[in-house]
Amino acid sequence: MTERRRPNILYIDCHDLGDWLACYGRPYLRTPNLDRLAASGAVFDQYIAAAPICMPSRAATFTGCMPHQSGVFGQDPLDGNHPCLPEYFRRAGYETVLSGGLMIPNDPVSVGFERVLPAKGDQERAAAAATFLAERGTGCEGSGGGRGSQRPFYLSISFQHVHRPFGAAFDPAVAVAIAIPPPLPDVPIARQDLASLARNVAELDDLAGVILATLDRAGLTDDTIVVFTTEHGIATARAKHTLYDPGIKIALLLRWPGAIHAGSRRTELLSNVDLLPTVLALAGLPAPEGVLGVSFASLLTGSAFTPREAVFSEQSWGRRSGRYYYTPTRCVRTTRHKYIRNFTRLPAYVDNGFLARFGTDRAAVEHAARPFSAPAPEDELYDLAADPHELRNVAADPGHAGTLSQMKARLQAFLTETQDPILHGPVPNSDGAPDSPQWVAQPDGSFRLAAADPVVEREVPFPAVPVG
Repeated sequence: MTERRRPNILYIDCHDLGDWLACYGRPYLRTPNLDRLAASGAVFDQYIAAAPICMPSRAATFTGCMPHQSGVFGQDPLDGNHPCLPEYFRRAGYETVLSGGLMIPNDPVSVGFERVLPAKGDQERAAAAATFLAERGTGCEGSGGGRGSQRPFYLSISFQHVHRPFGAAFDPAVAVAIAIPPPLPDVPIARQDLASLARNVAELDDLAGVILATLDRAGLTDDTIVVFTTEHGIATARAKHTLYDPGIKIALLLRWPGAIHAGSRRTELLSNVDLLPTVLALAGLPAPEGVLGVSFASLLTGSAFTPREAVFSEQSWGRRSGRYYYTPTRCVRTTRHKYIRNFTRLPAYVDNGFLARFGTDRAAVEHAARPFSAPAPEDELYDLAADPHELRNVAADPGHAGTLSQMKARLQAFLTETQDPILHGPVPNSDGAPDSPQWVAQPDGSFRLAAADPVVEREVPFPAVPVG
């Protein structure tokens, strides 16, 4: 029997998607290409990001370590002490290629890429990646070899979609049909905002479709592991920038014909630090040393698999429009419960792009922000089975005292084991910039938006009119 050659790797990710695909139970979204990818591979329903903002979460995916282990507390580069996913494949003899930007502030060569295909926007990224795949399929000059090449490839594409600004266009029918995630206000502006997000998701699906169709035409599908994922949740209130599930529960689709059973759906609890060792294992490469992530490849190939009992996520510094804000929080999540430890009393950050939809009228903006302005308690505990939207904090409920104690101890042990500096006091940002909190404490103990918020960020305010 002829040994199967090492598979190619096609890695596609994007910004701010969460699990907003039709294949994740959102029928009002148009994502036929990614839905076909899901149907021909595996979908992961409990895949949790290590952070709710881009660079810390990408650092976790690329290194298999928590952000605080690789020195990424905000919009920081990797510290250089942790090899990245493409570097492992480069060492294994792969041709490592990046189409467009890296989406972390490191030199692509320093993290393992041999070639960078010049591409400025998402359309160019998709086109450059498709050209590379077409050349690999036909064996054109300069492609690193065609089908007969003994050197497999690792091709990475990071799309700017579906980052804000979403733009003003939306389908009124989608605005009516869309499910408003609690606790967002069910008002026309919120529906229009999410409908414009849906339009961006459809554009992302079209871009992915260009690449996947080219992979098929090039005859490379059977020899290629396809990874599609994102780094955190959607850019709206109580999602991105927060450790609630809408901020850290993210999509993951994996396909490798003949190895990963088509149409499989996995509900095991996984972390995005697990992706690096998993993809390496699927490709037949040795387990990396010194990473926190644990391979779940055996889950896909039918071998014995021990599921995680818990996953962890963190938030330290964020930055919007050049201003830094510090909302240090850590959490532990099991299949049943989530415990969040807040190291500040500030309310959770509310995405400025969402607030900007309500215009520059301060009264309207304050009204939109009010549901999210309560001071952060030190402890938050949620029973995810009874309260999947995390609306009822039961940390003070005597009936949950035992669970609270167990979850606090589990988080404390993890932070100690991984040497999280949050245990020793405030963590500075890499630029030494001052904190510019979104919320300002009032004499009565309540909080109001800082005078400079919201930052409009080129987002277009919607008129307060009925949808339809």
